[in-house]
Amino acid sequence: MTLRPLLAIALSALAPACASTEVRTADHYERGKASQAQLQKDASLCDKQAEADQKQLGYGPYDPSQGTYNRMFDACMRASGYARKP
Repeated sequence: MTLRPLLAIALSALAPACASTEVRTADHYERGKASQAQLQKDASLCDKQAEADQKQLGYGPYDPSQGTYNRMFDACMRASGYARKP
């Protein structure tokens, strides 16, 4: 097998992971029964936690997918009872 088919397979597998470079915010979550102020407060706490996690484990500004930040932010927001908007 030549290198070209293997490269194509690898790139196609990585494409979905790299598709979004958007940093998650409170706007990506349903607030449910929480007030807008409570949603913002919780999102701010999750932002701080995600930034700390990214500094420790991620690539920081060199991570174009924002993957480390977004995973921690999502986990924190879910733990706080929020669901992502569809």
